[in-house]
Amino acid sequence: PAAPNARAPPPPPPPPPSVAQTEALNEYSALVPTVMMMTCVVVSYLIQRYNVGLIQPSGAALLIGCVTGGIARVSGAHQAGGAAARVEVFKFSPQAFFYGLLPIIIYSAGLNLKRRDFFADFFTIALFAFIGTVISSFVFGLTTFLLVEVGVIAKSHLGSNPLLESLLYGTLISSTDPVATLSVFADVHAPPLLYNLVFGESVLNDAVAVVLFRTLSQFYEEEFTVHTFWKVIGQFMGVSIGSIVIGTACALACALLLKKLGLAQAPPNVAASYNGTAYTFALLLISGYFSYVLAENVGMSGIMSIFFTGIGNAHYSYHNVGAEAQIAVFKSFEAAAFLSETFVFAYLGLQVATFDHLWDAGIILTGIPLAMLSRAVNIFPLSRLANLLRETPIPPNVQMMHAACGLRGAVAYALAVNMPSTRPNEEGSRAVETGTLVICLVSTLVLGGGTLPLLKHLGLHDPNESEGMVRATGEPASGSTAHDGLGFMNPSPRARAVRARALADGHPLWHISLALRMKARLFEFWEDFETNVMKPTFGGEAMLEGTYGEWMPVAHDLEPHYPSTSPPYDSTMTEDSTIELATVRREPSAKDLERVDLRAGPKSDD
Repeated sequence: PAAPNARAPPPPPPPPPSVAQTEALNEYSALVPTVMMMTCVVVSYLIQRYNVGLIQPSGAALLIGCVTGGIARVSGAHQAGGAAARVEVFKFSPQAFFYGLLPIIIYSAGLNLKRRDFFADFFTIALFAFIGTVISSFVFGLTTFLLVEVGVIAKSHLGSNPLLESLLYGTLISSTDPVATLSVFADVHAPPLLYNLVFGESVLNDAVAVVLFRTLSQFYEEEFTVHTFWKVIGQFMGVSIGSIVIGTACALACALLLKKLGLAQAPPNVAASYNGTAYTFALLLISGYFSYVLAENVGMSGIMSIFFTGIGNAHYSYHNVGAEAQIAVFKSFEAAAFLSETFVFAYLGLQVATFDHLWDAGIILTGIPLAMLSRAVNIFPLSRLANLLRETPIPPNVQMMHAACGLRGAVAYALAVNMPSTRPNEEGSRAVETGTLVICLVSTLVLGGGTLPLLKHLGLHDPNESEGMVRATGEPASGSTAHDGLGFMNPSPRARAVRARALADGHPLWHISLALRMKARLFEFWEDFETNVMKPTFGGEAMLEGTYGEWMPVAHDLEPHYPSTSPPYDSTMTEDSTIELATVRREPSAKDLERVDLRAGPKSDD
């Protein structure tokens, strides 16, 4: 007889699927996402066609994915052994996401970026994207660890290093994806400053979160100390700088190659099948993807690298291609990014229905409050710091709306799937994956759907504008965002230098005055270097001398820029006014026109 304490033998492994079953699963795994994507695109069109305000296209794609996953699970349950197989084919693949879908989304964002807006607010955007992401990550992570220590979150659901795992959780949650919010901003007359800050931060924030997550993962087996913290920060800064350098270098190399090849004009005696637009698309696509994989292979961030490659290609390469390619190629990347984003949100919905969840009440109930807390600790103090050096301060209502735009998306979940694990026979942390999915679902559907009411409540929506509708002239109601956030057109760097010097004169704080003068000198240096070196070498639109005109001060009834008890800088100004410098545009002279490169394409800076 068998011993009473003898263990029962493990069950035999399931038989491998037959060739016919494998082929059927492959066909099924291709058919379902295709139908799902078609449904998502049609529903997205109907939402925007009829200006449906209850749900955004990203939220609709998420719900369609949930329904599709539920149907797949229920239909597989009626087949012997089919449920697990049908669910397994829809498992989220981080490799497919990071190497197939995310690069085209980030690259298109760089190519179609309103660069003048972005770089006009670059200091503020970088402050939120770099320092703000670190603050949010550690506030969320350390608070989560405290909840683990007091027993609110089960320690058994984490690995052998709960402190570092909590910090990793905080880092991935700090990755924002405000697609639903930005679509509302584009549909209504939201302040351009708000759009610039949210969009610019979200693009850089993804790259920063990935870099910080990978850096922390390298120390998973070590004890986390103060020395480890500074090692993480130092390595994080090195990777960020290296990624920007690689991305910029790839863009400049592509621009120089396109210029030397002469794709702007078809050369004589070419083959009848010559298609310059196709070659342009191929070279721009390869240069972006090469930047991504090169950065990944040398230990840098591919996301940050490909984003700056996109910016550089739009700034320089754009002027080295033909007029047809300038429209067709850049719109093609925009369409590809739309499909990728739609597929990503739909696939997130699939995971909600098909993932084998591990529910932790502490993680589920504290996730959204901690995400909002860490966002507030990030936005409000850094906005106050940014206002010390900004020419136009960030108003309180814009700060509150900015803090509410921290939606979470696919980057957060892709990082959650890559969580390290010390538990045998288990990859990642199922409890963290479940919590991340819940946060993504709630933030996209609830917070994203509440964007328009919150805009109205904060006074950031113009009721005279048709919400999301197109004017009779064919122009979108939101118009261009090419201004400084309060309605003034963004000037050239040299004009901004004049403005910074005017604000520095007589400033009561010497260190702020010195910083403004350094900022003015940086603007002057960059415009000289850009005009005399970069554009002649790599391509770009010639700037007509005097096109931006002269600065003249204009008083506006705005909140004082520098709260101070000292008298106003100008005796003609009141305490409730600030000095703004506006430009008077003049027509270029004949001498200016002679200097214009006739091959330069249409203006793309805006």
